[in-house]
Amino acid sequence: ASEKGTLIRIFDTTSGAQLRELRRGADKAVIYSITFNHSSDWLAVSSDKGTVHVFAIDAAAQAALEERAAPSRDEMDAASNQKSSFSFLKNVLPKYFSSEWSFAQFRVPDDMRTICAFGADRNSLIVVSASGAFYKCYFDPRGGDCRQETYARFIEPE
Repeated sequence: ASEKGTLIRIFDTTSGAQLRELRRGADKAVIYSITFNHSSDWLAVSSDKGTVHVFAIDAAAQAALEERAAPSRDEMDAASNQKSSFSFLKNVLPKYFSSEWSFAQFRVPDDMRTICAFGADRNSLIVVSASGAFYKCYFDPRGGDCRQETYARFIEPE
């Protein structure tokens, strides 16, 4: 993650080449956790802004969506990170306008320090906060807000 916590960069560990640049947000943030799912198709990031952002990482599906004017039904169901409507001017405008934004988000209600991980169930996220709160939520690969499924508190506040 960048020092400001606004960008997450993914690098090829063999060559050191930057593969992707993802934007968590525009405001400075402290990144608490970054995690890939087991097949590296998704990446989740939690921060001090009380949010967890989910990004699509599967480069083949993402590229197919971007290159085709009329994606197939299967491709329409695949995740696509949001981009600015000005991204077609990426060679002229500042880099901000060509960034990839998260396609799904979860707002942590208690706004505490959190870590996140992908669950065993398809499209599930596990979020645990320093306050002892546990959340299990599901994201739609087509985007939008995550749907909270489970909440539990393991530590009672004083």
